Amino acid sequence: MKGVITIFCLPQELEDLALTLNGLKRNSVFLDGSVNYKVDITMCLSDELTDWEGTKLPKEYIKNRTIELVEKYLDWCEWDLLWDSENVLGCVSQRRYSLENNPDADFFIWLDTDMFFKDSTLFYMQETYKTILSSNGPNMFVITPEFVKQWDDTWDVVVNKKYHLAKVNYHLTADIYKESLEDMGEINIVELPYLKFAGGWFTLITKPLLDRTGVPESFGHYGLEDTLAHYLEALRK
Repeated sequence: MKGVITIFCLPQELEDLALTLNGLKRNSVFLDGSVNYKVDITMCLSDELTDWEGTKLPKEYIKNRTIELVEKYLDWCEWDLLWDSENVLGCVSQRRYSLENNPDADFFIWLDTDMFFKDSTLFYMQETYKTILSSNGPNMFVITPEFVKQWDDTWDVVVNKKYHLAKVNYHLTADIYKESLEDMGEINIVELPYLKFAGGWFTLITKPLLDRTGVPESFGHYGLEDTLAHYLEALRK
């Protein structure tokens, strides 16, 4: 069984990438080896998106620091590091690249570098995936971990009930360390009354679903690929 974690990163997000890879390393301690993981990372060094003449940190420093981080924190899995491809200039084209280049994957996890996650998140995501499959459930589905309150009430289906009464945009003032380390109670798998997920929130998407939807070229480098998956998953039901 193979899972691919796909990450797109800009040079100004370098230290966010460090925290993300450190978090994945901590998560790896709780894995049982039943899933082989690969982490696809693009550190976008494209001249189109960065004015290298006007930056204080040269391109070579960003490249060397990224290699250092990957070698330090991803010794527990396979990894692939992409640099100057003009075909990958955003998180959507990154997800398209991962889908096309990992035909043997069983599922993909879309992960943004500005996400903070618990040390047990990856374990629970993979165990949820295996539980659904072992119960003869569908092979086309999305798994989203719960979050604190962010947007309007339609998102409450993926918000932990502790935060349902919190104000909109609570995440902007939340203490992420305190929130992530607190015991949130018993872990359950809940089927949502309607599909709600956002790309990059440690979202797990099965390959059969992505094979059906694809990540269309028309969406460019940054677009509404999660909305398309919403629509096609609704049609399946």
